[in-house]
Amino acid sequence: MATIVETLRAINAYPIPAQALATIATSRGLTPDAEFEGELITLSAYVLAQADVYMWLADAPDVSQGGQSYSFTDEQRKAFRARAMSIYGQQEDARAPRAIYGYKGSRL
Repeated sequence: MATIVETLRAINAYPIPAQALATIATSRGLTPDAEFEGELITLSAYVLAQADVYMWLADAPDVSQGGQSYSFTDEQRKAFRARAMSIYGQQEDARAPRAIYGYKGSRL
């Protein structure tokens, strides 16, 4: 049986650091090394952790590892961000990134 971190890693073949996945899981109240059970798929914390992984991938650097190169196009990064924002919107997460409004410049 797979752990929560392993299922989050399976979202994409990009080599996301294990510590990043553990941090994402923990920040959502999940135990990273816990066995993944079928009912977790619908649990809000797990779904939001998936969105956090998509957001992480949207900002992931291009890397080369073991002769293999990993990079994303701008369109793929936009798709990752859009997927994450869609999940945040469906879950109505208060920690989702939001637009910041304020005064900019010398005139109103």
